[in-house]
Amino acid sequence: MEMLIVSSEQQKRLIMLFIRKKASMSDKALLKNLDAYSVNSSVYPAFKKASDLLVERIALPFADEKTGKLLGGDFLYRYLSKGYICLGNYTGQPKPDLTPYGVRSVRMLPKVGFGL
Repeated sequence: MEMLIVSSEQQKRLIMLFIRKKASMSDKALLKNLDAYSVNSSVYPAFKKASDLLVERIALPFADEKTGKLLGGDFLYRYLSKGYICLGNYTGQPKPDLTPYGVRSVRMLPKVGFGL
């Protein structure tokens, strides 16, 4: 299983994509194909057009859900603690666990996403 984080430093926004098996496409191909992913956010169209999009790939253990949640939470927290906003809803499989960092709930921004 793989978690992909696509981020824009200029916009301070990111999206998380969860893929059951390791993604076979390159980062460049993934960025060109962002229309294939449905993200429930009113600012997603502007995000897809950003010129500074970067992809980070995180391998998550498929069989050990608890470890997957902790790894996903670790990478997500790195971005959220820098002021990034994650577009869409706070969902995913496995859902990233932010509790080791003292985060009990995220701040939802209606029709945009969530942050700390």
